[in-house]
Amino acid sequence: MRSSKPLVLLLLRHEETENPRGILYGQTDVPLSPVGRKKTEELVEKLSRFQIKAVYGSDLSRSSYGAKLLAERSGVPLTLTPLLREIDFGKWTGLTFKELLKIPEFRERLEHPEKIKPPGGESLKDLSERALRVVSEIKYHFPEGLVVIFSHGGLNRVLIARLLDIPLNRFFALEQRPGAINLLVFFPDSPPLLALFNAPPEIDLRPYLEYYGI
Repeated sequence: MRSSKPLVLLLLRHEETENPRGILYGQTDVPLSPVGRKKTEELVEKLSRFQIKAVYGSDLSRSSYGAKLLAERSGVPLTLTPLLREIDFGKWTGLTFKELLKIPEFRERLEHPEKIKPPGGESLKDLSERALRVVSEIKYHFPEGLVVIFSHGGLNRVLIARLLDIPLNRFFALEQRPGAINLLVFFPDSPPLLALFNAPPEIDLRPYLEYYGI
């Protein structure tokens, strides 16, 4: 039985945005829809009942909206950083999937996401390295307790893959629905545990967090 308390990362994907689906937004700053804002506010209300050490978030508004609300409600430090942004799709940004499917490199990326870097954008390796920098910072400043991260689907996928040693060619196998909740647990000198993955925001988090002493 482990005696020390772990660091528990609650890794969230933002809720739905105002803009239509089927477009590659990447680092374009699209806002949450009214429904997305309402669901985010409901989640913040639920999370504020727990003892949170800090809140981190992407500086893009669809993620920073919830991060700001939770940090203010909980009275804890807030860090908004471009390191937690969605992947930079470069010249593919803003294209519809119908347009993208006409590009041979994009079609190849669907089969081999780890090999193809969007023109003028980032590779999955680039994305994972900046995401891991944030996790290292969190582990240094908050070695135990609950830290909440408001992020994006692509970044969440690649971060979970790297932390669990899942090959990046399995990137698309790691689903992240809007509002998805993931729970990563770090004990000292142990590999991280994935205690919850792609869970809906309506889930009761109490039994999961209480199990790890939160």
